[in-house]
Amino acid sequence: MRLYPPLVVALCCGLGLGLAGCQTLEPAGEAAAPAQMAGRGQPQPAVAPAAPVRVYLFRGLFDVFSLGIDNLGGKLRRKGYAARTMGVASWEAVAAEIVQRRRADPGEQIVVIGHSLGADAAVRIANRVAREGLAPLALVVTFDPVSRQEVHGGTRRLVNLFQSNNGWAVPLSRGPGFTGRFVNEDLRDRGGVNHLTIDKDRRLHDEIIGWIDEAAAEGRRPGPDASALSRPAAPAAPRR
Repeated sequence: MRLYPPLVVALCCGLGLGLAGCQTLEPAGEAAAPAQMAGRGQPQPAVAPAAPVRVYLFRGLFDVFSLGIDNLGGKLRRKGYAARTMGVASWEAVAAEIVQRRRADPGEQIVVIGHSLGADAAVRIANRVAREGLAPLALVVTFDPVSRQEVHGGTRRLVNLFQSNNGWAVPLSRGPGFTGRFVNEDLRDRGGVNHLTIDKDRRLHDEIIGWIDEAAAEGRRPGPDASALSRPAAPAAPRR
């Protein structure tokens, strides 16, 4: 994982924060269920049962600068969504898990959200889904990605919430294979928001929760079969 030395120096020296708190947080129910089943001698499923929407949230550098990601994950769990919050170092393992889930259940509604380096990871996961030729994710939301990347597909909707004037964030590019809804929203004029606080903005949380609610509603409606989900949709005008 590339750690961007200027970012490391600025954040560590300027804020004086250590490496505490670097751990993956998961809802207790998801972690406890397999242990209970094992105690009863029941076979373990290869993939956990599908939820209305399954959300993966990635923090940024050192796991200590993206507390808004933890807060958003808690809000989603309180609404009944299967939301997991984790460090960016685990993104490749999560990508493999998501690929497995897409193969097992192409209709499951999966959302990936990330901040800073976690936003970069979210884009890489969408691109891997596209590269594998799997049904696209329901939604990818990025807070202030720091790597210029092209999104080739892998999600029906991508929203990049970034600030072009904070010294870190960059817009994303739509690749030729992307046929979903694609938005770069530049929040350069929003007061009180910077690279270290953008993931904590309550108004943005409310918007994202609304988009996830939409994905849940789409999942409850009868839809096309798995093969149709894997085919590119007709291009649509970009809208948020």
